[in-house]
Amino acid sequence: MAVSEGDAAVLGYQPWQRRAAYERFAALSFAAVFALFGGNLLSLPLVVLLGLYAYATSLGPLLRFGLRVSLEPGGVRIGERFYPKERFAGLEGPLGPWTRWEVWPGVWSSYRFRLRLGWRFRTDPLFHLLFGEERVPLWLDLPGWDRMLAHLGLDWRKYPGLRRYLHTARGLAWLNGLLYPPVEAEGPWREARGRYRRVCAWMWAGAGLGVSGFAFSLFALFLGANVWPVVGLAPLALGLVLLAYPFLTAFNFGRGRPGWAVAYNPLVPLEASLTGEKG
Repeated sequence: MAVSEGDAAVLGYQPWQRRAAYERFAALSFAAVFALFGGNLLSLPLVVLLGLYAYATSLGPLLRFGLRVSLEPGGVRIGERFYPKERFAGLEGPLGPWTRWEVWPGVWSSYRFRLRLGWRFRTDPLFHLLFGEERVPLWLDLPGWDRMLAHLGLDWRKYPGLRRYLHTARGLAWLNGLLYPPVEAEGPWREARGRYRRVCAWMWAGAGLGVSGFAFSLFALFLGANVWPVVGLAPLALGLVLLAYPFLTAFNFGRGRPGWAVAYNPLVPLEASLTGEKG
């Protein structure tokens, strides 16, 4: 989202991105508690992984949501620091030990990008802006990041590493606000995000019904009732259906054709995403 302040346009995060970060934290916490409820040591590694993922996808974004980027005539002001256009030397990235797989054709490259997007346990960015010797994080979840690059004289489509990453990255990060699409893809992306929000609403409703039915059954058993615990099975079963149906259609993790939300990329047509074709 960009607002004007005098001669400068200011980029900042949108309120829904903060809400989405809290929702991710709530969903991951619910999953961690559910895993702990199993009460065995096998669930502990899963709880640790969920905690690390919550740190990377919820806490990290929440800590930087106050960031403001001002596009001024002579350059950009990121936070309190001003970076002149004449010092801009391009982009650097992506970084990390998986970079060596980028030269491999086929499956290794695909998995490398998907792992980078979906299961990173770090909050540092993949790409950096270069201003002389200084490396400045390029946050791809900041609305208008492509506008900032254009303001500095760089078309994101002309940088092979960034273009390839954005065309290969697929999944929930696009729909949850961890990646924000460039301006040319915003229209279809908003429609897909609305569809995703409706799926999430049904799943939260199913979770609420299931927990309510389970709690009612436990409460009835505590009171010593003989029939009432069975009544709680109805909302529990309905809740599981409301959870399972959208989960299988939108996500469908595992083997076979992936769900549309898992395969989603706003820069690639949906059918091409589902079949694994590159944009």
